[in-house]
Formats: sequence, C-alpha cells, structure tokens
Amino acid sequence: MAKVEIEIDGKIVNARAGEMLIAVTDREGISVPRFCYHKKLSISASCRMCLVDVEGAPKPQPACSTPIADGMRIHTQNEKVKTSQKAVMEFLLINHPLDCPICDQGGECELQDVAMEYGSDVSRFTEGKRIVADSDIGALIQTDMTRCIHCTRCVRFGTEIAGIMEMGGIGRGEDLKIEPFLTEGIQSELSGNMIDVCPVGALTSKPFRYELRTWQMNSKHNIARHDLVGSNIHAQTYKGKVKRIVARDNDDVNETWISDRDRFSYEGLSHENRLLAPQIKVEGEWKEVEWSVALDFAVRGLSNNILNSHQTSQLGALASNTATLEEFHLLQKILREIGSENIDHRLNVKNLNDPIVLDSNIKIANLENVDHALIVGSYTRLEQPMINHRLRKASLKGATVDVINAMEFDFNYPINSENIIAPNKVAVTLAGVLKVILESKQKEIPDYLAPVKIDDSSSALAEKLLSADQSVIVLGEHIINSDSAASIANLITNIAEQTKSSTLDLSMSGNSMAANLAGFVPGKGGLDVNAMLKADLKAYILLDMYPHYDFHHSIKAIEALNKDDTFVISLNSFKDKDVANYSDVLLPIACFYETSGSHVNIEGEIQSFAAAVSAPSDSKPAWKVLKVLADLLELPGFHYADSTQVTSEITHQSHNTHVHDENINLTAKQGVHVIWQKSPYAIDVLSRHSTSLQMTKIGQINSAWMTKTTAKSLDISENDKYLGVPVVISNTVANNCVFINANHSTQGGGQT
Repeated sequence: MAKVEIEIDGKIVNARAGEMLIAVTDREGISVPRFCYHKKLSISASCRMCLVDVEGAPKPQPACSTPIADGMRIHTQNEKVKTSQKAVMEFLLINHPLDCPICDQGGECELQDVAMEYGSDVSRFTEGKRIVADSDIGALIQTDMTRCIHCTRCVRFGTEIAGIMEMGGIGRGEDLKIEPFLTEGIQSELSGNMIDVCPVGALTSKPFRYELRTWQMNSKHNIARHDLVGSNIHAQTYKGKVKRIVARDNDDVNETWISDRDRFSYEGLSHENRLLAPQIKVEGEWKEVEWSVALDFAVRGLSNNILNSHQTSQLGALASNTATLEEFHLLQKILREIGSENIDHRLNVKNLNDPIVLDSNIKIANLENVDHALIVGSYTRLEQPMINHRLRKASLKGATVDVINAMEFDFNYPINSENIIAPNKVAVTLAGVLKVILESKQKEIPDYLAPVKIDDSSSALAEKLLSADQSVIVLGEHIINSDSAASIANLITNIAEQTKSSTLDLSMSGNSMAANLAGFVPGKGGLDVNAMLKADLKAYILLDMYPHYDFHHSIKAIEALNKDDTFVISLNSFKDKDVANYSDVLLPIACFYETSGSHVNIEGEIQSFAAAVSAPSDSKPAWKVLKVLADLLELPGFHYADSTQVTSEITHQSHNTHVHDENINLTAKQGVHVIWQKSPYAIDVLSRHSTSLQMTKIGQINSAWMTKTTAKSLDISENDKYLGVPVVISNTVANNCVFINANHSTQGGGQT
C-alpha cells in the first residue's frame, strides 16, 4: 500500500492508503472507543461507538470502517465527536442492566469503562428494560444475554476463526437476540475465545463464575504445553491458586487465540486426586514419610539393585511427553552419569526400530500463506487446534487442502479431496504420488517404485503439489504405529524435495520436541521403551507416567513394571492405582503452572516460563527433585540454583539422536488395522482431571469406529466393545480399519 499523510487532531501522521482509520489511531496511541471492532475479526461497524469527525463528510464516520486517503483531516476529540459518541452510549445503555456489582465482567468490562467517560448518570428512558432468557450453551461458557449489546463479535469469531457458525442473530430491533443455532450449544474446540472477545458480561467463563474480580488476581506469563504450538497465555492467580487462563498475544505463535484445553485444563490442579505427600512401600503397604526419608529410600533402592552390583545397564528412565525441557535434561543426565543409556519418552509408539524422521521446516505463522496443503494421518482440528487455525486461514485466502486419512473428519474448511484408506495403503498411495512427480519431471524411477500402480487419487494429489507455488505436507500422529510409518515419512521427504514443498511433523505431541532436544532417547547401546519392558530391568525412574493412558499397550507395560524384583521410583503429580501397584517410592511433583521450565514448539523455539503458583502441600517441582536425587547419589555437575541454569546448559549442548534412513518398504501387512487415539481432552493428566472439559462433547468422545464389513470380520456388533471402547458402525471409516478415540483408561491396551 502506498504511504500517505493524514492529519489527526492537528498532528501529521503517516499511514497506508486504504487501511482503516481505527488501526492508525491505535498505532499512534490515540484513544477511540469501540465495541464491535476487534483487530482479528472482520469489520461490522454495527456499534457506532467509534464515530469520528472527518472534514468534508456530512456526518461523523465510524473509524473502524473508514479507509485512509491522502490529505484526510480527522478530529477524534472535538464537540461534534463527543456529542455523537455520548448519544450512541445512551442508546446502548437503554436496555443494558445496571448490575455491574454482580456481573462477572465487572472490572474488565469495555462497556463499563467507556460508560464512565461517555455515559450519563441519569437516563431519559423510563420504560422497562428488556429481558432475554439465557441459553445453556455448554459446560464452558456462561450466558447472561440480557447484557448483550449485539456487537456480533462472538458471531464473527465463530464464522471466521472457529469455522463453525454456532451463534447468530434472530429478530429485529429491540427483539434482536444473539443465540446458538443448535440445542447442544457451542461445540467448537476454540469456543472459550468467545469469552475473551465479548466486550460485556454476556459471555463469561462458567468454571470461573462468581469466583473473583480481575483486580484481585495476579497475572503471570506462561506457556501452554498440551500440543506442539506452545500457545502464550496469562495464568491469573489468587492466594496461590490458578483461577483463570487467558490468551496472551503472540502473532508468531497463537496470535490472540488459545484452544479450550489450554484455557480450562487448569481446573485439574485442584482435583482431589492430586498426589501431595512422599510415600514409600514397606512390606506391601504405603506409608507417608518426610521428603528426606523418601529420597533416602530411593537412593538405597538404586544402590541395592543397581549401583552396588555395578549393573548400571539394568536401570531405565521413562517420562511423559508433557515434562519440561529441564526435567528431560536432568533425568537423562542422571541416567548417563550413572552409566545407563536406557532412556525414552516415546511410550505410545509400537515400533521404535525404524523411527519416523521428518523435518519440520515451516514456521507456524507461515502456514497461513501456503496455497496448498496435504494432510496425512491427522485430524488437525482437534489434535492440533492452533495449527489447524493457520491452515484454515490459508484456506480462506484460497489455499486447497487434500487429506489422506483412515476416517472422514469434520474439518472446518473445504477439503479438495478426502482420500479415506486403510493405514497399510498410505505408503503405496504416497509412492504413487512420488512416481507421478518423478515421471512428470522425467527423472529416473527408483527400483522400489517400479511395481507401483498409479491410480487417479495419486495422480490428483501429485498434480496439486506440482502446480502449487507454496505447499506444505503435514504428517499426523495417526500413522505412528503403522508398520510403514518410517517409509511414509521418507516418502513425504522425497515428495517435498521434488515439489519444493515444506514439511511439518505432527506425529508426536506435547513437549516431545523438548525431549528430543534434551536427548531423552536411548544412546549407543541403550534400550528404547519397548526393549526395556521386555528386558526385565532391575530399576526404573519414571517421570509423571500413567500407563493406562501413556503406553500403546498398557497391560503389557503394567505387567513389565510390576515384577517383584524391579525397584521403581515414580515422580507423579496425580494418584494412580496402577502406578501405586508397581512403584516402591512415590514422589509428589508439581504440575502445569506450578513449576518453571521450558516448552519447545514445532519450529524449535524454546519458550521458557516461571511458576505461576507454588506446588501444593509437600509436592515439589520435578527438576528440583531430580537435582536433589542426583546430589544424594553423589553425581557430579548438578549444582543448579534455578531452572534457568539448566536451560542454559541445554542450549549449549547438541544432541543428534536420529540419522535419516532412505529405506522404503511398500509391503502392506494384511488384516484389520487399529488406529488408537486418546480423545483430545485426555492427552495429558491435567486435562483428564478438568471437570468442565470432560463434560463437553469433545471430552466425551469415546468410540471405536468401523465399517459393517470390518465389524463382521471381527464378529462384533454396534454397541459391543472393542478393546474396551464402545463400537460405532460407520461408513466414514476405511475398510479393514478401526479408528478409536478413547477418553478413559482401557483394559485392552492401545494399538494392536
């Protein structure tokens, strides 16, 4: 846009021709009141509160919808403007209830703030105010629609950002009401952002209802650790308790939005199931003890089972992928100082002999600029909501999206082609895509591609990638337990190289990037998690692990850890029956928001955070527990005063744990293939203990989808259970495939 000069309140200002006046005033620090305008939403100009005086215009103009032109002279503070804005304010207050003292928005209400300057203490309206009945729109959002001023921010958010038009206006004039269209209420995975965009008390947080006023709380920067984005958030606290989570602006990461699991999982912190005191098992009975006693018991157990007999190769360390970067680093350092390389965090992966290796070489913010995306094995909308948000923005700009999945999913943007195929056919389909691309470029065809038959879907997928100027191939977590997982990743790498596409590896989530950066994988001669469980190790140190949720086959994992001659030290934030059964020492650790540390997102950015609150009762930050344990074991190099020193040590080290292997195997294993996915609100221990999240429709997803043909081959029917999960017969799934979303611990284990 061309640069122009305009005059605002007698001051010469540089601006871009065509940009809206309100953007210029905001940039220049000039106060213009508004209600309907939001920098990330489309312009509706419905509230008229931002009226300004533009010389030459017959009447005041809304700043939000007035484009800049060279030579404009604007007044934002003269009498004409003030009179107009006060008149608008009077109309807005005609029907608005005067109940600020009992409104949950009190103290952070835009209407309340603006009314102080532009409102009157006497109303000329003597008729009764209208009353609007509230709708129950779900477990997360509380409605008080009598307070609604019809700014339509929530409606535009649903349509433009969430991608689901769940709210809309009905009626006209004084009868206009903003209501949900569906009786089940708001179901979007981003719905909590409606609370943030609402300028009044019409939409507020249901879990936070009547808790506190905003001025009573402290606010601390933090990072959400539920996915590969690391959304920036504010943790709002009161008397040592996290009371609310709200979004923090960062255009490079999450813009101004966060997912519902980032916003509401904090509820789990106060769950009655928290592990709050150290315990040791004496003659089969648990006994609560002081920290010094528990740590001494742990050290003696390691000494008796490992150190005294110099059997360091019989010690293993496993960790949940939601641990912090610093916790991963300290635990692997303890193992390696002792002399063991048995270290792993990839608990839910069946085959680690041929791991997925795929570079993520595109920035999160640049995803919205692609003109084509190929998604392989992922329902990004629920599994990586903020990644999906960027892809939706690209779609709105005209990008096309192709999908290769085992099941049809309800994406919130148009899908160009949805290729629903069983997991054992994905590698063959991608091989066909690569063959088409190589033939179009008249390049040599490798021997492994010679027998591949090209079908229409492979040709269409290849054509889209070849014609795109800026494309991305996204690999999801549905394929991590496919026998062809590594081959799929290698094929994607080759396709990307031939089409100059970017790649994005979403096959692992949580803080897995931090685990890899810290080297929390087996070193030379070390055992991976599956090999450890088969090897009957003598001792384990386990970090916040919950076997029924974390392992691809929970029953086998529990059996392996429950051996009588295996000494197990468990650092956990919540109680768990199976953990208690196989552990000898339980050390209570801090959970999300209660510890300092770092999250590493998909583009490799290290985002550090401080503890928002102290850990409750006798629980301690895991990094401190590991540091003290190392000191008691008399290991060198653990003289850290705070977690930032650990972070600094990590950034000065280099870990290279994977070597790219070009081996590609297109032999398809026959039979029924199972894709096992934890439900989106069951991915980590904190989300699982959030009552409100579990009450949502997404939180209650718990089904094993399969076609009638697949069900017949398995000799099961609708509403039977498969691997402990209720069966749903559906033609949206590929034949010979069972797609499972489980929200609870299962008896049959995970992937088979």
